[in-house]
Amino acid sequence: MDKYNIIKDLLGFIDNSPLNYFAVENSKNLLKENSFVELKDNEKWKLKRGGKYFIDREGTALIAFSVGDDLRKGFDIIGSHTDSPTFKIKTKAEMTKNGFLKLNVEAYGGMIVSTWLDRTLSLAGKVVFEDGDKLKSKLVKIDRDLLTIANCAIHINRDLNSAYKYNIQDELSPILALVEDDFEKNGFLQKLIADEIGIDYKSIVDLDLALFDRQKGSILGANNEFIQVGRLDNLASVHQSIRALVESENNKFNVCVLNDNEEIGSRTRAGAQSPFLDEVLERISLNLGYDKEDYMIAISNSYLISADLAHSIHPNYTSLYDPTNNTRINKGIAIKIASNGAYSTNIETRARFLKHAQNVGANVQTFHNRSDKVGGSTIGPIVSAKSGIKSIDVGTPILAMHSIREFAGVEDHIKAIEIFKDFYNKKY
Repeated sequence: MDKYNIIKDLLGFIDNSPLNYFAVENSKNLLKENSFVELKDNEKWKLKRGGKYFIDREGTALIAFSVGDDLRKGFDIIGSHTDSPTFKIKTKAEMTKNGFLKLNVEAYGGMIVSTWLDRTLSLAGKVVFEDGDKLKSKLVKIDRDLLTIANCAIHINRDLNSAYKYNIQDELSPILALVEDDFEKNGFLQKLIADEIGIDYKSIVDLDLALFDRQKGSILGANNEFIQVGRLDNLASVHQSIRALVESENNKFNVCVLNDNEEIGSRTRAGAQSPFLDEVLERISLNLGYDKEDYMIAISNSYLISADLAHSIHPNYTSLYDPTNNTRINKGIAIKIASNGAYSTNIETRARFLKHAQNVGANVQTFHNRSDKVGGSTIGPIVSAKSGIKSIDVGTPILAMHSIREFAGVEDHIKAIEIFKDFYNKKY
């Protein structure tokens, strides 16, 4: 594909992945199209040399891998995460007030709250329901303009442009419908979801729903050099790593990890703090007949690229960035460094990444936070500290991170895929 078809593929992937469930489902479909075989946690594995496999956990995390010739040479891993900030729907969600039907929500992750107001939104997620004597589940995405979080008029609240802090509980409930005062609200949401997926609403056992923005992603700029779409953090990295994996030769032990719940600390069964990756790597080793010491040698020779997005310097907020280690859009992927351990990069892990970038003619930038600011973190330090695997933190630069619509560069995304493919194809 040429570069703009790759970017259109990225935008299509994100537009069709309103939540973590869909990011994993769409990744699984791409893997199956490229001859990867699905494995199950609760079944015996029969791995073959040269084989390509994947396994998911909770439907929100995924690990894909190829089987090489000698596991003791180590696993080459790229890790990212499938979740993004959003508003999650609470269990008893329906609320009526002054003739409006609203939904009770809570924030997931550290979003820029104001960007979610006055947008055309809808609902997506997972439904668990009874089918006879069995429990089944189904993904749901309501593909129409459904609701909005309406702002207060400036005439009513003159403080809106004066560092106003929105109260999530009281002021950010999305409006779903107009209702009469005697409206029976209980069960409205279940009926809406049931109609969408064609089941009896009384069969619904549980719902896991969240809001998503209905506006599609765009390529923009005077020279078509920019990308604007929600959930770039971190579905851009997911797309980069999955694309690199399926387009690589996969003659060695390549691994692509998509963890969930990074935005809330990774402390879940599908998060980076779980044993998911460690269990899969050890299970590969055992299945192929290696012993415990062979596995420990493999871990010692393994390398993780923690791929999460970086902050581009902002033309309107230049003073908030480090004066000598800031990054720019379309000037190359960033190696992220922090002396407080927020990133896993160290002097031992930089050299190999730079070699892969050099192989494909890609520029590399360096990102540090200002010394008087504390930035975010990634899955890199968590995985590296837990497993002992050498790790580096990298990411393509963006503006408006954690906005409902983030802003990135076309060339950066293309070059990241090229670097990741070289990483999967070559061993150093």
